[in-house]
Amino acid sequence: MRLLLPLAVSLTLIGCATTKTDVRNEAQISQYDPANTARVRLITGDTTNAGFLSGQTCEAFYNVSLLTKTPEEAGWQTAHVDSAGLYPFRATDSQNTVIGMPASKASKAINQSVKVFDEYVIPAGKPFIAGFAMGGSQLSCFPAPVTLIPEPGKDYEMELQIVKVSTWKAGCVIAVRQLSTQTATTVETPLRPQVCAKTPSGWYTVNASPSPSSE
Repeated sequence: MRLLLPLAVSLTLIGCATTKTDVRNEAQISQYDPANTARVRLITGDTTNAGFLSGQTCEAFYNVSLLTKTPEEAGWQTAHVDSAGLYPFRATDSQNTVIGMPASKASKAINQSVKVFDEYVIPAGKPFIAGFAMGGSQLSCFPAPVTLIPEPGKDYEMELQIVKVSTWKAGCVIAVRQLSTQTATTVETPLRPQVCAKTPSGWYTVNASPSPSSE
């Protein structure tokens, strides 16, 4: 669990730029083959967590695997693993894990935020699920997980995004972008993947029309 700092310290840190260090993940880099794998960047922060899974559909993971296994036993991976200590003094609070993906608007602006990002090699042609959750003392939001079939050699970027639902109400979704490089420029193409929607009965199914989760 992430601990809250005293109010005075927290207020000092809000809105301050923090210089991040890019740490190359050589083990992940060695696994990348554009013929049969893809890459994904997951943007998180102190109050925003994320995780992912490859090789299972929404129905198989949520309705079958989790009946007898913990998420980790079923293959779920945490996007950003914190080192020991308290936020924001842990080494991992100012580190991005990189594997050579093209820069995006969000990754270029990471130093002007309290966010970090981690890049991973994932199998292409197999179901991929990503989930995000934001929790804090004043704000929390849990959007429906997204699922897609990554294409070989493609790069994807994901982050939790706050959206306006109505005049007095906001919600959140998982924003997904495909990144491609054209003449040294990164082109960001928004995607609308399917979501793993929880039915009234408690079972999960795939829904092609994601709707914002209320805060």
